[in-house]
Amino acid sequence: MYRRAYRNFGVFLLLTMTSAFALGAQAFDKLNLKGTAVTYWYQHTQGREVALKKMIDRFNTTNQWGITVKGEYAGGYNDIANKMTAGIAGGNTPDLVVAYQNDSATYEMSDALVDLNPYVSDPKFGVSKAELADYFPGFLAQDVNPQFGNKRLGWPPNRSIEILYYNADWLKALGIAAPPKTWDEFYEDAKKATDQAKGTYGYAISLDASSVFALVISRGGDFRTPGGSGYSLDTPQLRASFAFFQKLLKDGYAKKIAEQYGDQTDFANRKVLFTMGSTSGIPFYDSAVQKGAKGAFAWSVAPIPHTTAKPMLNIFGASVSVVKSTPEKQLASWLFLRWMSEPSQQAEWTRVSNYFPVRRSTAAQLGDYLAKNVQFAAAWKALQTGDQKAEPSFAGYDQVRDAISAAYNAVLDGADVDSTIIALNTKANKIFQQTKP
Repeated sequence: MYRRAYRNFGVFLLLTMTSAFALGAQAFDKLNLKGTAVTYWYQHTQGREVALKKMIDRFNTTNQWGITVKGEYAGGYNDIANKMTAGIAGGNTPDLVVAYQNDSATYEMSDALVDLNPYVSDPKFGVSKAELADYFPGFLAQDVNPQFGNKRLGWPPNRSIEILYYNADWLKALGIAAPPKTWDEFYEDAKKATDQAKGTYGYAISLDASSVFALVISRGGDFRTPGGSGYSLDTPQLRASFAFFQKLLKDGYAKKIAEQYGDQTDFANRKVLFTMGSTSGIPFYDSAVQKGAKGAFAWSVAPIPHTTAKPMLNIFGASVSVVKSTPEKQLASWLFLRWMSEPSQQAEWTRVSNYFPVRRSTAAQLGDYLAKNVQFAAAWKALQTGDQKAEPSFAGYDQVRDAISAAYNAVLDGADVDSTIIALNTKANKIFQQTKP
């Protein structure tokens, strides 16, 4: 519901776009941007689209360069990816496009995107060292792709994290003072919450690969090799995670989510103590709890249990990529992205979208919002205190995600953990070899 649906494009394009428009940083200030118009493809609808259009209008009327941005709803993530695939082949692309990191890698297979590193470091149009220090480092690192020589293939407008949702009233009734910080505590809490006669259980298991990644990093692991040369899934951390939840399910203290949003529904109806999901889902959980059949209750969010010294947070969210065009359009596109990431715009966007801002100082403009939205405030606090890690940005990761979810499901149904993971690792690295530049 809250994270994007990844796709399998199947065949990567062989088209190579010209790189003749590449400019050195020293040439940026010689460009005349007056009258430059750029098109931005986004996926936002309803209130978010209304707010975004107002922000775009304000940029168009106030920017000092005479730049005009035209925002266009281009469909959902899948629609946009398909349109980009066709557009790259046919020479009909926007100047700015929303893209998850593995999507931007797919586009760059055709040399279609601008490396933003020279723009970020430009002395006149870039981001100063002091400003860069204001960004969450994990957010910035997410768009630097090792498959393409560490090119920066996007810029983050916002982010979310994987979080533990918990029923605070229920914990209190069980005599538990705080949400679990370790996996052992999580198991015991889930056990206490399970009552077959009442139809209650401890945890609703999500098969989503983002949840699996969150489990793995909570034990100090990763999905990729340290140098980014491939996938590393045959690890003690993934084995421990799979085995833990296989046992939790077998012991009767957890259930797999049987239908879309089933975890949210069971949580709102006081049937499950814990769920895990994106922070972008907080408003939906709040609405469900308020409308729950058994009445509202106190609930909140916390970092996922961990064995690491500090909580490890799976960060995710689409960035915005700049498509190769002309020097003027590329610079104009970057200046709009830079403007959108300024604290004032970030605060405005957070209030509308419930996404995290990408800069810490934005909190100074969100005091009333944080006071009113206590679950978001708890997640924001977790972001300040935890370490951040993102899923692989490799081209073809959508296929690997599907394989991870299938392997997790098989293990939960009783498949051997070791052999399943060995096969998964082999499959993932075969995909990596097939889709690398």
